[in-house]
Amino acid sequence: MSTEQVHLQLITPENELECIQLKPREDQLNLVASNADSLIHATKEITSKPYGIFAEDRMVGFILFDNEIYNDGFYWILRFMIDEKYQGKGYAKLAIKEVIHKLKERTDCKQIRVSHVPHNMVANALYKKSGFQETGEFEDNGDIILSYYIN
Repeated sequence: MSTEQVHLQLITPENELECIQLKPREDQLNLVASNADSLIHATKEITSKPYGIFAEDRMVGFILFDNEIYNDGFYWILRFMIDEKYQGKGYAKLAIKEVIHKLKERTDCKQIRVSHVPHNMVANALYKKSGFQETGEFEDNGDIILSYYIN
């Protein structure tokens, strides 16, 4: 586990190319959307904002999450990935913790939701270690939905 902290920084025209160049491992390509697709998705989702996950001055990953409550009453983590070179260093868990911390500050945030493809057991374990619980619900495409309840 890395002893470094991570911080989230909005994706801007200045760091967009760096974000697009981040890639998961070859065997993970079918588990997450490309960051280029995610940035296009972000322009259509008015409640969400895309962030680079930074360890010191290096972008190590990408996360897209709601900054306003979505119309279903939840805050969603929509896209999330750590570049293959930076996996296994604890950055994913730190990034999820940072998102939870940011969203807890919002008075209307009672629940944060995330989903993942059913066979992505690494993501499932990460979310559960971060305090998410399976809801028993599924997205229309079959993705498993997990929820983090704010006390």
